[in-house]
Amino acid sequence: MDIESEIKKIFFEVFPTMPHHKFSWDKKQKDYDGWDSFAHLHLLTLAEEKFNIKLDVEESTSIDSAGKLLECIRSHT
Repeated sequence: MDIESEIKKIFFEVFPTMPHHKFSWDKKQKDYDGWDSFAHLHLLTLAEEKFNIKLDVEESTSIDSAGKLLECIRSHT
């Protein structure tokens, strides 16, 4: 499984109006339109289901970019 591609799919599912060229591994939560607590929970839930992992509270609160999500997922696989 290509982890990077799957994370991108998750981000485009949670943020469907974001143009593909605007995706960046380093783009921060504050730079996304609509990345609120509900979107955050949606991202985490989709990632946990897709990769069959369980993120702890510390990991969950540290995720503020696609890159951070990628790091967390890699630490579980």
